[in-house]
Amino acid sequence: MLIVLFMQVVIIISLIASARRRIENALPLFCFFLTLMPLEAKLVIPGLFDLNIMRVSLLTLLGLFLFKKEKYRRDKLPLLNLMYLHVAWALCSTIYSLSFVTSIKQLLAQLVEFYLMYYLLVRIVTSIETIHKMLFAITMAIGVCCLFSIFEVYASWSILRIFPASNWITYNGGLDPLYSELGRGLRVRSTFPHPILFGDALAVSIILSLYLLGYWAKGKQRLFLWSSLLLMFWSIYKTQSRGPWLATIICSFLMFLMIQKNVRKYLMTAFMLALVVLLARPGVWKSIDALYQASTDPNQPVGTSYLYRNALADSIVSAVQKEPGRMLLGYGLGTFRELGLEVNFLGETRRWYTCDDNWAAFLYETGYVGLILIGALLLWPLFLAFRNYWRLPRQESALSGVLFICIAGFYFSMLSVASYSWGQQGYMNWVLISMSISLPGIARQRKLILTTKAKTGDEGGPDRTSDLAKISRSTEVADDQLVHAHSSG
Repeated sequence: MLIVLFMQVVIIISLIASARRRIENALPLFCFFLTLMPLEAKLVIPGLFDLNIMRVSLLTLLGLFLFKKEKYRRDKLPLLNLMYLHVAWALCSTIYSLSFVTSIKQLLAQLVEFYLMYYLLVRIVTSIETIHKMLFAITMAIGVCCLFSIFEVYASWSILRIFPASNWITYNGGLDPLYSELGRGLRVRSTFPHPILFGDALAVSIILSLYLLGYWAKGKQRLFLWSSLLLMFWSIYKTQSRGPWLATIICSFLMFLMIQKNVRKYLMTAFMLALVVLLARPGVWKSIDALYQASTDPNQPVGTSYLYRNALADSIVSAVQKEPGRMLLGYGLGTFRELGLEVNFLGETRRWYTCDDNWAAFLYETGYVGLILIGALLLWPLFLAFRNYWRLPRQESALSGVLFICIAGFYFSMLSVASYSWGQQGYMNWVLISMSISLPGIARQRKLILTTKAKTGDEGGPDRTSDLAKISRSTEVADDQLVHAHSSG
């Protein structure tokens, strides 16, 4: 446990040090830790909860927010009413839960952490430059994860072995964090709980990397992003996960349609590189084709995992329709993984403990009303991001479009894995949502600065200069951002 304690102390000190001038400066490092650190990096407090890196980082950010005397954004905060409704309904579901203790822990873990982080980020973030640095930190973390996956493939060693064995997440009755599966062999997972989850994070990070290359990065940043992109494509292939592959294709197609500038050129470059690899290494294409063929064969494990999701959805619908209370309130947060559900699959009924469809899991845990509430809460930011893509100025518009694509990709991935509250994905998604919600306020702030500066230049009076000085310090970088936008455009 000493290594976990050491990491947590280092993270707390580094976040405090980076926020010495302004809390906003600590946000990129905060995103880096959220994305990189595994669930295994935790201190277990028996009978209470696990103190993992995500919670330590969030509590540190909350402490800085409360005790540092800074002026934060005070504009209206969207989504709060939906959050209140969802928390209230989840609390009712928890009272009616099959396992009250499990559900109350999940209520605090899933809802309070995500919504608290959303509140802090939207209040603290004041510039596009900060958002770009946060996105770059996320891609940096995924790049490091890709390096770890190389050791999994070529050294049969997982970085997760540095943590206590009692914290390991293992599969198939194994005693090792390496993930190996019949029909697919070794599948890389890096610091993520499962290869599919790692693949989902890679799909989003590939899109973010391409955007940063086209709109922000320069010099060493571009070198790092291109190197990371190559590793990301290799790693997503090595996850042997169909959902992330499909999510990457869909998100790339949307990006080609919605985001212009150099991004389209980079997308075509990535496509040509992938085509060269397929021609130079026919075995790569053969393994992809074999996985596709196996997915359509119900007699193979890969095919049964594909068919299981349909049987799972049918069983969950049947389970919640057994009584009116379960239709409304569900069985309680976290109860599926703890108690399991009997699923009729391939002519056999047995109890399963993995819910490989997060939308179906919402229905099982909180009923139809809970599913509607969480659906509205998650889909409303997606709608706002798409609307902002059409309404905001060019720089904010492109960023809003990319965030729309990444959030949509995350929701698509939830159809094949319970990724919302398991591992780093839920945090990553709410970081992207927070960025998207912040953009309209940032655009208004930039417009105010430019308008005020134009008037100051016209009148040249000291009063105008004084008025400009009263604007938040966080907008001081707006002019540099605008110059960068025009020079790169």
